[in-house]
Formats: sequence, C-alpha cells, structure tokens
Amino acid sequence: MLYSFELQMMGIILLTAMFAGGISLWYKRRKLRKELEAEENDDAQNL
Repeated sequence: MLYSFELQMMGIILLTAMFAGGISLWYKRRKLRKELEAEENDDAQNL
C-alpha cells in the first residue's frame, strides 16, 4: 500500500534533516577530538 504524497514528502524532509544533523555532530566531534589531540601533544612536548 502506498502512503500519501504528504507522508512521503515528510519522510524525505525528516530523513534529510537527520542526515544533515548526523554529519554536523560528526564534524563537531571530529573537530573536538583534533583539538584535544593537539593539546595532548603540546603537553607532552612541554614535559
């Protein structure tokens, strides 16, 4: 059974929003991890 057009459009919009949010969270987490690794390297060099 096919869903109505409105439900299909809502699904596409929600899927796109979830995908964009996931990429955003991944990018922020990656950026934080790189900053932490840089700080750890700086601390190790200062010892």
